Amino acid sequence: MAKVHTVCGPIEPDQLGFTHTHEHILCDARMTHRCEPPTRGAYMLLDDQSRAVTELKKFKDMGGGSMVELTTASWGRDVKILKKISEASGVHIIATTGFYTWPYIPQDMDTRSIPDLANDLIVELTEGADGAGTTAGILKSAIHFDRIYGIEEKCLRAVARASIATGAAITTHTNGKRHQEIPGGNVGMQHVNILRDEGVCLNRLVVGHTDEQADVNFLSELAELGCYVQFDVLKKTHFMLDVTRAKLMSELIKRGYLENLLLGTDRCRHTELYDERGGVGYTYILDTFVDMLKTEGVSDNEISQICRINPGQMLAYA
Repeated sequence: MAKVHTVCGPIEPDQLGFTHTHEHILCDARMTHRCEPPTRGAYMLLDDQSRAVTELKKFKDMGGGSMVELTTASWGRDVKILKKISEASGVHIIATTGFYTWPYIPQDMDTRSIPDLANDLIVELTEGADGAGTTAGILKSAIHFDRIYGIEEKCLRAVARASIATGAAITTHTNGKRHQEIPGGNVGMQHVNILRDEGVCLNRLVVGHTDEQADVNFLSELAELGCYVQFDVLKKTHFMLDVTRAKLMSELIKRGYLENLLLGTDRCRHTELYDERGGVGYTYILDTFVDMLKTEGVSDNEISQICRINPGQMLAYA
């Protein structure tokens, strides 16, 4: 039977509870491999295990159940530590195998074959990751540029073959900066084309960061193909206002794509997570965005579908 593979072991999909499908609990943007690491500003860094437990307990106390932790091995993932955090907080955590963007792909990947890379991913999904004795539960592909090519394409094709071999879903970081003028707002359709070429069923694809730039017709096209459309940068209003995000989600529901929607907040900085730094923590969807959705006519049952049922269907594999 299909299970959700958490850092503490497999669970039934209906045990997830209220789920964020794109978050970070531990990450370190200083772990670059192809360029100089950031040294200034609020760069991506979460490295306090004790504080992670505290923030996750707040999420749990508000009714949260699970988080998909999308930090890859090359920029700070440690499944053994995530397991301890999960046990201490009571929140189910699903870890990630795969690849982050070009600066965070180790250079030795350049000379390795796609089947070789895919085999490593399959091992982490079926046998264990980071010596934890438990596995990752989802695959990741991330794109740094305005098109998919080079080492990022090689890594994507390895992810595709690992997905076919295991049934695990693929979640994506889709670049979509305004100056790049990518059709539809992100590289989601480029992912689709390559994954179809590899033979991946598109209902195993999560198109991430669709709410950085959102064209409702483009998102409808992705959903019609069977992809999950993930709104996952909530409260990052330099991209888009959350009121607009709620309206877009309501429109997608009206168009018949309720079962294709997922939610997350992509917390990856102290300034986003810690209240004393101006952050809103992991509770923002539960304490704020849910009410925005209700204002736009989204029902409790529809919110439950998005945040409880859809994550289970997306994450479960045999």
